[in-house]
Amino acid sequence: TLDDIAWVFNLRGKDVECNPVFYAFAVISTDVAWLFIEPAKVPAELKRRLNEAGIILKNYTDIQPFLSELPAGKQILLDPSTTNHTLYNALPGDQIVKGENIIRNLKAIKNPVEIGHIRHAMIKDGIALTRLFRWLFQTLETRTVPETEVAEKLIAFRREQGDYHGESFDAICGYNANGAIVHYHAEPDTCAHIQKQGILLLDSGGQYTDGTTDITRTIALDTPTAEQKKHFTLVLKGHIGLTLAKFPETTSGVQLDTLARIFLWKNNLNYGHGTGHGVGFFLNVHEPPQGFATNPGTSRGTTYIVPGMLTSNEPGYYKEGAYGIRIENLILCVEDAPVNGERWFRFESLTLFPIDLNLVEAGLLSEEEKEWLNAYHRDVFEKLSPHLTKEETEWLKNQCRPI
Repeated sequence: TLDDIAWVFNLRGKDVECNPVFYAFAVISTDVAWLFIEPAKVPAELKRRLNEAGIILKNYTDIQPFLSELPAGKQILLDPSTTNHTLYNALPGDQIVKGENIIRNLKAIKNPVEIGHIRHAMIKDGIALTRLFRWLFQTLETRTVPETEVAEKLIAFRREQGDYHGESFDAICGYNANGAIVHYHAEPDTCAHIQKQGILLLDSGGQYTDGTTDITRTIALDTPTAEQKKHFTLVLKGHIGLTLAKFPETTSGVQLDTLARIFLWKNNLNYGHGTGHGVGFFLNVHEPPQGFATNPGTSRGTTYIVPGMLTSNEPGYYKEGAYGIRIENLILCVEDAPVNGERWFRFESLTLFPIDLNLVEAGLLSEEEKEWLNAYHRDVFEKLSPHLTKEETEWLKNQCRPI
């Protein structure tokens, strides 16, 4: 796939909106690699460095004849699920070895350098979101705000952070009933105008040289109802439950998914999407193979969660025609202390932005959940406040107050 090629050659492009990939094919042997790409896309200096690394550049359109002319006896390992029909048919059947995409699984496990950069990207994103929501609350004092303006303003704040390459997907900014549409997309002529009442759901992400972000926050624009607070807190309990999970080696996403739903299920409530997906390093915001899902027949359900995997944690609840609730952080799988010689894992939440305390029904939280929420907000404040103005710091401090 295109993101596999970008990752294995450590290159990025801009041929696909929101995804920093480029159109190319690649063939890799034990001692040489061929990269099929339009020559005009490769600067002379990069071409020289690639050649020095043993990478042979060929024209994008040369891939089919290249495969057709492979010497007899040469075999190629490929994944039929990600190989297009034309290229598959260009190879004699006895040269094809069907197997799993090796690069996909390697790419999913972030190395220490990538993880360090991702942490920096989270600070950038947290700064941008702090400025966005502070601006939104100030603006709502004097006028309504179109949903599309919120998305545009967030892009402007992210761009200020430097090394920003666009959104990782089109933002989902859903006010009140629109928030209940899971993949809602606001249009300028038909979008809702946000007022100082109700609930706003904002799901967005940025592409930075440091990494890819994906975050959802649901905020109350005035005093929420008891029902809204109950539903939000049930979602929050599931989010915390998954974040605090400790699990042995060979635990899959389908086993962990239930932790995010159990409190909703106890109230005969549910949500109709997976709880999480893998996220790339300055690559696709949806990156296989891992995730959290109820369907054991998908890679999200069956893939073991291992250290280095970065996955979204985004339970929700959607009341049709009224409001939507979703809380999303990116969580990193890390090693926990071994038990009797067996490896155990846990998660670390990397996303840095407060969860709206105005929507939390504190009486529904356990002491452990309150401790997690307070510790999370301390971490958010400590990491973001050094980069903010005095006024922004005061706003953030209030959002991160102890519960």
